[in-house]
Amino acid sequence: MGNCNAKSCEKYILEGVYAVQRIVFLRHSEPDYAFVRERKYIGHGLDLAQLTENGIRIAENISRDNRLDNAEIIVSSPYTRALQTAAIISKNRQLDIKIDVDLHEWMPDISFQYSSKEESVKASELCSKYKGVCPADSEIKFENLIDVFNRAKNALLRYGKYKKILVVTHVIVMRQFTVEPEIPFCGISEIDFDESFSWTGFKAD
Repeated sequence: MGNCNAKSCEKYILEGVYAVQRIVFLRHSEPDYAFVRERKYIGHGLDLAQLTENGIRIAENISRDNRLDNAEIIVSSPYTRALQTAAIISKNRQLDIKIDVDLHEWMPDISFQYSSKEESVKASELCSKYKGVCPADSEIKFENLIDVFNRAKNALLRYGKYKKILVVTHVIVMRQFTVEPEIPFCGISEIDFDESFSWTGFKAD
């Protein structure tokens, strides 16, 4: 439990898991899809996109934000745009990074066959139309938003031994935990989290 004082120790479970944990969500920085599109990658191949030079600057700047103070570890989505953002913050903050697959972005097509921004936008429109639930007869089989929440929540529960963690992930993942309508690149949203945390529900754009 480290230097836990009497008050903070009241929130600490004997098994070494904090009853209430501070989570700082941070959206990845600005990606550049030019390289992956030149190579005609599809599906998860598009998620190999690295950051733009501007995206690197944005990540460098956010790494100095005092809302990140006292974070004990960085937990990152496996997608390149998130990992590169996390690596910049790790370098400047001397924090270890753990990669958690279940923090990846919402899947616009669970068959992983989408190949263009237009297809992803169409999936997003369908998701909004049907309030986050993919109809059985949908032409595009997108991931249900409640499933995004459940997998991300299960991921976060794996890090309960830390009192404060920085989670580098994606806008749709973040919006399952927060009510903020607009989250820019490297935007931050903070929550108090425990096992009872429930889905914030569908939110229209």
